[in-house]
Amino acid sequence: MKLYEVIPIAKGISRETLSYFGGDNIELGALVSIPLRKKNINALVVGSSEVVNERAKIRTSPYKLRKIEKVLSKNFITPAFFESAKETAQYFGTTTGAVLGHVLPKQIIEESIRKNGKEKSERRKENLTREPLVFQTENEERIAHYKSLIREEFARNSSVFICLPTIEDINFYKILLGKGIEKYTAILNSSLTKKEFANQIKKIHDEDHPVLILGTPPFLSIQRKDISTIVLDRENSRGYRTQSRPFIDLRYFVEKFAKNHKNRLILADCVLSIETMFRFKNEQFQEYFSVKTRYPSQANAMLIKMNKKRDDTEKEKSEFKILSRELESLIDRNIADNEKLIIFGARKGLSPITLCGDCGQSVSCPRCQTPMVLYGKEAANYFKCNRCTETLSSDQKCSNCGGWRLMTLGVAVENVEKEIKKKFTEAKIFRLDRENVKTDKKARDLVKKFIAEPGSILLGTELMLLQYKGKTENVAVASIDSLISLPDFRINERIFYLLIALRARAQNVFVIQTRNPENKIFEHALSGNLNEFFNQEIKDRKEFNYPPFSLIIKLSLEGRKPTVSNEAQKIALLLNKWSPTPFQGEPSKRGNAVMNILLRLKPENWPNEELLRILISLPQQVAIRIDPESLL
Repeated sequence: MKLYEVIPIAKGISRETLSYFGGDNIELGALVSIPLRKKNINALVVGSSEVVNERAKIRTSPYKLRKIEKVLSKNFITPAFFESAKETAQYFGTTTGAVLGHVLPKQIIEESIRKNGKEKSERRKENLTREPLVFQTENEERIAHYKSLIREEFARNSSVFICLPTIEDINFYKILLGKGIEKYTAILNSSLTKKEFANQIKKIHDEDHPVLILGTPPFLSIQRKDISTIVLDRENSRGYRTQSRPFIDLRYFVEKFAKNHKNRLILADCVLSIETMFRFKNEQFQEYFSVKTRYPSQANAMLIKMNKKRDDTEKEKSEFKILSRELESLIDRNIADNEKLIIFGARKGLSPITLCGDCGQSVSCPRCQTPMVLYGKEAANYFKCNRCTETLSSDQKCSNCGGWRLMTLGVAVENVEKEIKKKFTEAKIFRLDRENVKTDKKARDLVKKFIAEPGSILLGTELMLLQYKGKTENVAVASIDSLISLPDFRINERIFYLLIALRARAQNVFVIQTRNPENKIFEHALSGNLNEFFNQEIKDRKEFNYPPFSLIIKLSLEGRKPTVSNEAQKIALLLNKWSPTPFQGEPSKRGNAVMNILLRLKPENWPNEELLRILISLPQQVAIRIDPESLL
């Protein structure tokens, strides 16, 4: 009988390890089943000792030690994989078990249990480049390079793993990269059925020939000993950040995984993140191929100012326009010439903001106080909160003064669709947003109809860019100003990425409508000047001490306002050494009050052991975000 230290593979457990009894022959790294909180959960064995040597520890234990129920898999993960999860946990202020819960998919665990460690697969040790490589170029050029890379690695009897943030990306890359090597191409993602997953696993494990694996980062846990190169494509995607606790950035895990397994890592995108480019310019990363800093385009680019007086015949204060004359002309020509047009709108609905014409009060959600969006239905319009999904009839009075004179402001995709239908009755419009298209299958079907219909228009939000990656004759940005107004330090980067992605799809004409044409971001996007955008952005971030010049930690509490305010004060006092900044955040989706606490550290001072101990000891209701996507 021995005493084992195990790491529970589960969220919501504040302790790094727990102690359990077990037989003498349980190996380190084994996957076991342990009783915890009236149920059995999976855990990883990380240490063992003789019971006779731990009598004092057993006697002083605050709880009764229990016995390991069962050994599920003898050789579960490699030491390098465990070390990668441990380093990720330290960086993001959580436990190793919580990280393992994110980076070990249920399908991988079940597969390992089924085989019970019979196929131990140590990774090949090679003296590959340890520093990550960066690759910034257009999508078509990256795909061409990946095809060459795969051929070269196959010739060396090496496999390639391409990490992608979404299922849509995986399916798209399978078509482009798997052609001709279908037998040696496997895809791994959470949407696969048990049978589909079993077929992919069989291909990976049973195929002697090198393979190409396309998957999301957690499926790096697959045991394939000949993987030599990992490509982290679409590196600038927000899809790599987890949406549930613990809040981690899977890009960090992939970087640690590649380093610890001695894999070559390539970070790639059409526009790399500001942080990655900063590290590259400071010689922490090397080039895979020459990093492009400017994208030429044959499309005729136009920036349309929407709030200027167009000519003397127009009124001094002209009515709010949704479509500029230039965009109307483009739509007319698109229909006449049987071309295709993509129109992007930053917001779904008819109008993102509705104000009272008497007192200026906005129509806000009664639950969470978020401004409500006006949507349209055949029967009647309605207000909906995109945060908590609360709905109200459009027959609303002003909550402040009781007035009926409500005015809509801003441009959203339903509004654009309505205006086009009014002025171009023959227009064939396909609208792609989550309000209109609820499933990925419906989105794919809608895109197919657009492709098959000459003279048609594809109108949508960011979802459209995810579902449709092809080029088309004409592209227009109907509205993006609502994003510019967001007080978030990463918003310029997000907008620039969107504009570059849209510009890359345009073959003939690229149009941007805006009421803020003086913003330099439009100049950089229209010219395709990535370097100038980076220089301006890095200058602004340095001035205001934003990442990469600082590391930001955001703590959030949700609940009744008096309670969370009181708790925030206590936590701020506990963290006084690091100069915390408490502030009230946006109400939660449940309508509760939110209090945030910000800490700013020098990047070289993190991880900090003293601060980590405090963060991990905080109550479970405190959400910890290291290097958060947003400060809102």
